[in-house]
Amino acid sequence: MPPLNAMLLACATLSTLGLIATADRPDAVVGESAQLRPGAVKELAAGKLLVAARGLPDPNFSETVIFLAEHGAEGSMGLVVNRRSEVSIARLFPSLKQTPAQSSALYVGGPVSPDGVLALLHSTTPPSDSRPVLADIHMIATREGLDAQIAAGADPNRFRVYLGYAGWGPDQLQRETLHGSWHVFRGDAALVFDPDPETVWQRQIRRTDERMALTLP
Repeated sequence: MPPLNAMLLACATLSTLGLIATADRPDAVVGESAQLRPGAVKELAAGKLLVAARGLPDPNFSETVIFLAEHGAEGSMGLVVNRRSEVSIARLFPSLKQTPAQSSALYVGGPVSPDGVLALLHSTTPPSDSRPVLADIHMIATREGLDAQIAAGADPNRFRVYLGYAGWGPDQLQRETLHGSWHVFRGDAALVFDPDPETVWQRQIRRTDERMALTLP
């Protein structure tokens, strides 16, 4: 299994501009009163979902849901799962033969390295050159791995390609979560590959309302 840093550098080889950008960005803070569960910071881990709090001021992350692919002492990275673009995968890989995967849309994974490419695959069998995030969700960041899935006609309902990713420096995501910018939920393939991504945030933010109702005296 390739380490995360190696995979992200492989992602940059698909870029027209070269090396990947730094993952750090200013903290996006809503306010401590927005954090419904103080223990949410302890729940941060690869495979979790980050649901942007209402009123998050950063336009890059307002009303987003992020699948957290890595979280550790060196920082965190994930992919926005609910920003589907109008550009097809075929535009990015015109030389590959036409398959069902070619006709599906690209997703905007985040503001870091926006010309780099990553993919998520829902499969019980991990493909080569991939990194497991959950037991049935694998991240692909090599050109060879992407080409193989597209050429094999990967099911668009189980394979998604993203331009860019979301990144945080050491302890940055913890601070943002502590101050109420993110609600943390358990991740699953049904939500990451939801067929109606445009409504994912609205549905998930309602779950935070349910949490609040349960915590009221």
